[in-house]
Amino acid sequence: MIKPLLFGLTWSTLTVFAMTYGQLYTLPDFVHVRYGIPFTFAIHTKATIAGPADLWAVDMGLLAANLIIWLAGLVVGNIFLTRGKPIGR
Repeated sequence: MIKPLLFGLTWSTLTVFAMTYGQLYTLPDFVHVRYGIPFTFAIHTKATIAGPADLWAVDMGLLAANLIIWLAGLVVGNIFLTRGKPIGR
C-alpha cells in the first residue's frame, strides 16, 4: 500500500518541478525564460534589443497538454502498481 502512495508523492513532485522549471536562454539581444517539460507552454521575455522587458506569453493549449501527460502518467502508474489488488485494502 505504501508503494502507490510513494509513487503518487514522487510523481506529483516531479510534475510540479516540470511545470515550474525555467530554462534561461540568453542571446546578445534577447533574454527569455521558457517554462514547461515536455512542451514549452510559457515564455517570459526579460530583455530585448530595445531594452528591459517584462512580457509573458502563455499557450493554454500546451499547458493543458503538459498537465494531461503528467496526470495520465500518475493514473497509469497507480493502476500498474495496484492491479489485481482489491480497492480499500
